[in-house]
Amino acid sequence: MAQEKKDSGSMMVIALSALLALGAAGGVWYCYGETAKAESMLLRSKGEYKRMAEQKRAVETYLRDNKGKKQASSETNEDMMVFLDKKSREAQIPPTSITFAKNAPGQLASWIENSYTATLQGNKDAPVKKNPIVDFLRRVESERRATKVRSLQLVFSGDDLKSAVITFSQFTPKQ
Repeated sequence: MAQEKKDSGSMMVIALSALLALGAAGGVWYCYGETAKAESMLLRSKGEYKRMAEQKRAVETYLRDNKGKKQASSETNEDMMVFLDKKSREAQIPPTSITFAKNAPGQLASWIENSYTATLQGNKDAPVKKNPIVDFLRRVESERRATKVRSLQLVFSGDDLKSAVITFSQFTPKQ
């Protein structure tokens, strides 16, 4: 009987040791997997940090180059009639073929609408081309965000414009 207690005690120790060994192996395997995840996250973070440093360098260079320079505003405070005339000349529309007129202001809910009409007349000697008109419209709307083309009436004579009537609306908040 003493022999059986001794054998069962050693079997218990062996079983317990095997169980502890399996638990330790499982713990090592789990930690190895977590280490692999952490290593891949570290490598990804290092890559992102390098990209961020490169982008930061570009921003710092831009700020250093533009330090002390006044920011150019695309919006100007010049009169709308002067602005339209200036943009038509920049778009190379012949000054003799375009005229501008200011219309009566309109009231909207919380806005005041000032409208202006540009009338273009082409003739056989100086026809009005399409590209300068498109360039003119693009310049006006891109440089004055509160100004939009309200109506556009075009009369063609072949590929050239015979006449055009363009109405621009400039919106300003009520005060």
